[in-house]
Amino acid sequence: MTALRAHSRHLGWLGEREQCPEQFQQLARSVVDDLLEGWRAQTGGQGSLDDLIQPLADTARLVPCARRGVPMAQSQPRISTREFR
Repeated sequence: MTALRAHSRHLGWLGEREQCPEQFQQLARSVVDDLLEGWRAQTGGQGSLDDLIQPLADTARLVPCARRGVPMAQSQPRISTREFR
């Protein structure tokens, strides 16, 4: 996850320099699909894109007890789930 963030943080810079919206969208959807697959594995198959992007107060009960630990500080993504429907 850290490696993904390290590489993805430069996408804004790249987007300003190259104009290829179709390829950018295709890549974004692929990455989101991969993240959602991982999230579903983390939540015992019950996680959704909505609670991945905009966590609900009851998200903790989706995560199996064996995987719960000390919560990490999370920043809220600035993305709408409507973009992926």
